[in-house]
Amino acid sequence: MNPEGKIVILTGASAGIGRAAAYVLAQAGCRLALAARRADVLADIVADLRGLGTEVEAFPTDMGDTRQAAALVHRTVEKFGGLDVVINNAAVGLSSPIAEMDETLARQMMDVNYFGPIALIQAAVPYLKKNSDGGLIINISSIVGRRAVPGIGNYCASKAALERMAESLRVELAADNIRVSTVYPGVTQTDFVRNSLGNPAGRQHRMRGVPPERVA
Repeated sequence: MNPEGKIVILTGASAGIGRAAAYVLAQAGCRLALAARRADVLADIVADLRGLGTEVEAFPTDMGDTRQAAALVHRTVEKFGGLDVVINNAAVGLSSPIAEMDETLARQMMDVNYFGPIALIQAAVPYLKKNSDGGLIINISSIVGRRAVPGIGNYCASKAALERMAESLRVELAADNIRVSTVYPGVTQTDFVRNSLGNPAGRQHRMRGVPPERVA
């Protein structure tokens, strides 16, 4: 797929991998619908990208709310006239041993990491099917979705669920020429771990990693 002029939804665009990806996509000539909860930060990024000549719009969105996730798609199509690519990047971590899991926090994490992306995909697929050259769905998972990591087992499970869903979705949408890809970053130098839910004492040893620009 030639990225020039493609309409892209990118969630979690206010920081880390999402922010870095926004600039990479802008350089490739994409038209961007950027979503994140932090409206003020998102507005600054959009202003900067517009200064570089990018066609971009900010859509403050809480991906833990499936209604907002679905609305993001419809607002994007209303603004840009279509949709070509969906990038599910927004996520939240949870630091807690399984035996001490706070169910409320775990459900909050799953809403953002799993159910929000599903709602976004469900709303996007009818629009992607209309494209003559199909569409693309990219899910940003994590290497921990493929391995056991003590202290963040709940987060590992959320990313494993995202991966299994994406593999099934890939088969289901193949006939519609909609490709589904999953990316598995390792530890990245962002505020993600610091902003995780749960026990702060369990986060410190995971604050190293590669720059988000390398992942993007």
